[in-house]
Amino acid sequence: MHEEIKIEQEQLPSSLKDPNSYPYKPGQIQLLQTHISYIAIAPPYVYKIKKPVNLGFLDFTTLQKRRHFCQREVELNRRLCRDVYEGVVAISELNGKIMIEEARKIAEYAVKMKQLDEDGFLNKRLQENHIRPQDLDRLVQFLSRFYLKQKSSPEIAECGFIHNIKATIEENFAQTKRFAGDLIEDYAFEAIQEYNEQFFCRNAYLLNRRRNEGHILDCHGDLRLEHIHFSPNEVRIFDCIEFNDQFRYIDVANEIAFLTMDLDFHGRRDLSCYFSGQMAESLDDPDMLSLLDFYKCYRAYVRAKVHSLKSIEPEVPQEQKEKSRNNAGRLYQLALEYGISGSAPMIIVVMGRIGTGKSTIAERLSSSLGWEVLSSDATRKQLAGIPLTSRPDEAGREKIYSKEMTEKTYDALLEKCAEYAGQGKSCLIDATFGSQKRRSKLRNALKSRNIRFNFIELTATDETVKKRLSERKISNNNISDARIEDYDKLNSNYHSPNSLELNSHIIADTGQPLKDTLFDILKRIIQMKP
Repeated sequence: MHEEIKIEQEQLPSSLKDPNSYPYKPGQIQLLQTHISYIAIAPPYVYKIKKPVNLGFLDFTTLQKRRHFCQREVELNRRLCRDVYEGVVAISELNGKIMIEEARKIAEYAVKMKQLDEDGFLNKRLQENHIRPQDLDRLVQFLSRFYLKQKSSPEIAECGFIHNIKATIEENFAQTKRFAGDLIEDYAFEAIQEYNEQFFCRNAYLLNRRRNEGHILDCHGDLRLEHIHFSPNEVRIFDCIEFNDQFRYIDVANEIAFLTMDLDFHGRRDLSCYFSGQMAESLDDPDMLSLLDFYKCYRAYVRAKVHSLKSIEPEVPQEQKEKSRNNAGRLYQLALEYGISGSAPMIIVVMGRIGTGKSTIAERLSSSLGWEVLSSDATRKQLAGIPLTSRPDEAGREKIYSKEMTEKTYDALLEKCAEYAGQGKSCLIDATFGSQKRRSKLRNALKSRNIRFNFIELTATDETVKKRLSERKISNNNISDARIEDYDKLNSNYHSPNSLELNSHIIADTGQPLKDTLFDILKRIIQMKP
């Protein structure tokens, strides 16, 4: 029996970068870190060492546990990557030196893998625009064969009960609550929770039926671009979840959602849509498509959690921490976007009379969702060739606020938002829309293109509006030209939507705290989703 000893974890990073620690003394070594592992790329092999951490959803705190999960990693990954995982090797400390693949005084264990050609990874191929639909067809065939061979069981199906799915999601919220107000706005955090609650209420029958029909399988659990490798004759999928069976015992729709979310995150919604459609057809599972946005939201949130945790990991270099913060922020935006609009483009029109806070609300929603804001004030001045923050004199104002210029402005907003939607992108419009005729024109144009939309009408008391307009006199950075002296004229020209418009209409009071207004808006949009 081999002797096992304790090693100081601080020794590992420098030792893993030392060629003399390896039996074949590699010429170059790259050391990567996640919040749970060290990964030493030492050609022609890669070694993965688990950190002694307990994050609730995994526990690697003892050497015995780390050895066990190394063995599980090799066993499970050979299902979809048969020729890469060499096995589990020991790491020893001899005379104060760390030695890899030495089993006399075992201090740690590592998973040993063959290094794969970097150009074959799907994330690299995507960066270089080398992924084609026929490549995804290969992946669809490979995955379909795997899923169709899998069989559910009472133990696996147990994870498909709604209370178990809920528990996993609630655990994610509990583990990321500390980041609310920093990497994700408080109201966005609450809105994503609201979306999940609404989804469970509306889709309990479907979720239960899928469990009973055997759609909960022992899957890969971490199906994303960087874990998929193409060579001329092979498709390989590695690095599955080994540390928590419940993360693999999932609906196939959940698995497919991860890769489609990853494609969305990298700006390829076209490939995402193609892949999900082909998978649903190959598995003869049309219901999969109605679950994808829910599971995409879950997957984006999980990845946001991973990057959030990495951003505060003491051992992670500052540059990687900043990258993780940025990635976490974008993934939280994506999770909220799935809850608000799903995978299809959507136009949110933030409208209302002057001084009700349209620009403030639109900009905050833009920050939460990652959507562009199309502003009528900015568009009008761009059409007139006037600097955005300059306020023209009386004659100039009459010209740029003429009926003709106003029509051009609203036509430009319509054209631009349709262009965004045609590219698969959602956006916000910040404009008064005080005319029923203009609202109808936009609504009919969007309906004719099958583009979903919501009108958010902001309201505030006269006292609040007048106070805000008065404060604009001392600000030089306001794009809007409306001031307190314009109140009566502009107010009289504004006509609120009538009862026939209310099916796509939300009214929000901006006199309450800003975060409450924003949460109310997001909650109402979620409730109005079909």
